[in-house]
Amino acid sequence: MSHTGRCRRIVGAMLSGVAARLVTSLATLIALPLALRYLGAERYGVWATVTTTAVWMNLLDLGVANTLTNHISRAYALDDKQAARHWFTNALVVTAGMSILAGMAFVSLFGTFHWRRLFNVTAHVSSLDVKGTVFAAVLLVLLGIPCSLAAKLLAGYQELSRYNYAMCVGAAASVVGLGLGMEMHVSMPVLFMMSSGCITGGSLAALLATLWQKRWLIPRVSNIGTCAMRELLKSGWAFFLLQASAVVVFSSDNLVVSHYLGAAEVTPYSVTWRLASVAALLQSLLFPALWPAYAEARARRDYCWIRRTFRSTLKGVVVLNATCAVTLIGYGRSAIRWWAGPTAVPTQKLAVAMALWIVISGVMTMESCLLAALERVREQAILSAAAAALNLGLSILLVQRVGSLGAILGTIVSYIVVLVIPQTMIVRRVWRGELAAGNPVTGGSITVTGRQVTGII
Repeated sequence: MSHTGRCRRIVGAMLSGVAARLVTSLATLIALPLALRYLGAERYGVWATVTTTAVWMNLLDLGVANTLTNHISRAYALDDKQAARHWFTNALVVTAGMSILAGMAFVSLFGTFHWRRLFNVTAHVSSLDVKGTVFAAVLLVLLGIPCSLAAKLLAGYQELSRYNYAMCVGAAASVVGLGLGMEMHVSMPVLFMMSSGCITGGSLAALLATLWQKRWLIPRVSNIGTCAMRELLKSGWAFFLLQASAVVVFSSDNLVVSHYLGAAEVTPYSVTWRLASVAALLQSLLFPALWPAYAEARARRDYCWIRRTFRSTLKGVVVLNATCAVTLIGYGRSAIRWWAGPTAVPTQKLAVAMALWIVISGVMTMESCLLAALERVREQAILSAAAAALNLGLSILLVQRVGSLGAILGTIVSYIVVLVIPQTMIVRRVWRGELAAGNPVTGGSITVTGRQVTGII
């Protein structure tokens, strides 16, 4: 693929990502205050905590989904449809099998947990609401694990825009579902299904549409093999460790705040986090678009393009995130008061801490994207796991001392101490090593799953 074609696909993925993020953000802007007023601060705190905690179950893909991105990107660069079907079939078997096993285990253990005690709710929140919402969230996450392979397939073919448009439809439908549920005065678990279920439905529709268009990807029993599964799991362990670390960092805070301070305290923290996440817009759009492009360029040994693109995108992310951080500090609390009401307004210290996290996460995300595409994630995974463990311990300690501010302070301190400097040094080593190769190499050949592809790579 030419530089122009690769850049055009990245821009297309980013523009569609902008559309998806705008629709999703608009859906959040509409849905959050509606849900908060319908459910009340405490029940909404449970809703937000369940939503973020259920994400932990995405770890059940064992890193296979992220590994699939590199395999599909390589198959696309070499025009190897057989290899693409081979890897997708085995990835689907692994992820679907893990979802089924996890679902069976969850159902058998569901009744043994004291859910109301876990979320530290008062008598105003019924046990049925808590248990039903947990069950609905787990069901949707387990269904979404194999469905999420659609994003990895389309990313590998650098057609991520199609998945983004499906997410636009799902986000819009989730608001409609929320509105219908409120109009019908349904219970919290049913409302959760009517709203969040639309997002999972959009992911499933994207997977089916991809298989319909790219018929060569339709799984075949003959492609299932233990060797391929072992290879996926072997390659995926580092991604799994990264995912587990991310889950601890991004999804544990609400649970820690809820357990030690009460579900009502989750609301200002969660709302501020959502606003900060919207501010980190550019990196969230760049990561899924750049990753397969980097991987495809690496397969063609186009190292100059990788270096040039990484340098320019990193500068852009830093500038934009710093601007968003300053805006959050200056106007964030007023915006939240107008948007979600006085019960969701954070302290100024919490807003400042969230702003600092925006800048740190931007740099780390761009470096992680490059390392993932170059399959240099083992050291990063170990460092991330150490940072996550330190983050959880610090968050628990600090939340009890300084309130919800302690959760984000634990994240910031753990990242600065354990991850920022070592990961940057890893990127520098890659920069001076593999990426110093220079211009593309022509006339080479490479073998993938027994098929040799010769020519320009």
